Amino acid sequence: PVRTVAMLTLADPLDHARRTAGDRTALVCGNVRVDYAALHDRCARLVGALFGLGVQAGDRVAVLSLNCHRMVETFFAVPAGGLVVVPLNTRLATAEVGAILADARATVLLTDRDPGPLAAHARHVVRYDDGSSDGYEALLAAADPARLGAEAGVQEDDLAAMFYTGGTTGRSKGVMLTHRNLVANAYHKTLAVRIDTDDVFLAAPALFHVAGTAPLHHRRDAHVRGGRRTRPHRAARRHLRHPGTDDVGGDGR
Repeated sequence: PVRTVAMLTLADPLDHARRTAGDRTALVCGNVRVDYAALHDRCARLVGALFGLGVQAGDRVAVLSLNCHRMVETFFAVPAGGLVVVPLNTRLATAEVGAILADARATVLLTDRDPGPLAAHARHVVRYDDGSSDGYEALLAAADPARLGAEAGVQEDDLAAMFYTGGTTGRSKGVMLTHRNLVANAYHKTLAVRIDTDDVFLAAPALFHVAGTAPLHHRRDAHVRGGRRTRPHRAARRHLRHPGTDDVGGDGR
């Protein structure tokens, strides 16, 4: 008989880390440190805040930002809440990003910058760091935590993310990835570079690229951290010894 193995949604590693290592540091971003219990709470509140804006299950939530702890929260929370995250390449021109937003039919744009004309492509724009009453932190503070994962009816074959190609041979094309796709990718990435609970992962690759997000979702106590203990993982060491043999960062294309 064929043995089937239950897969996970992106809510599972988040919940597992909260239950087994809630007081351990999950993220370091500048002077900000977030432990796993707080990460889970902030993700649940982000989903609650998005639903408070009128977002519905399956809606696209785009993110245009440099790497930061809020972007990591977005990558976990949005799919865990039954929504679809759409990472945007920060190196594309405004018109190119606008075309992606239109193609994805994004409901919300989360960003660390003035969206300018991009605001016209989403019903809601939420700034990560502007400190306004309708900014990211204010929305989280006012929101009630929402249910995530199976409790919210999310299943492994549900659409979790849409990554767009670099558009080198034409317009960017959206690649539709399920929870199962992303969890399997993270699992194999973790096996390949042997990321363990005592490791610190330096999030140098751009998080809008699948190369940057692959290690985030594996069911271990450690996901993304930084600081003095950071050291190159195996793939990085191979790349440093033999440049060009292992893509550890990617150029977003």
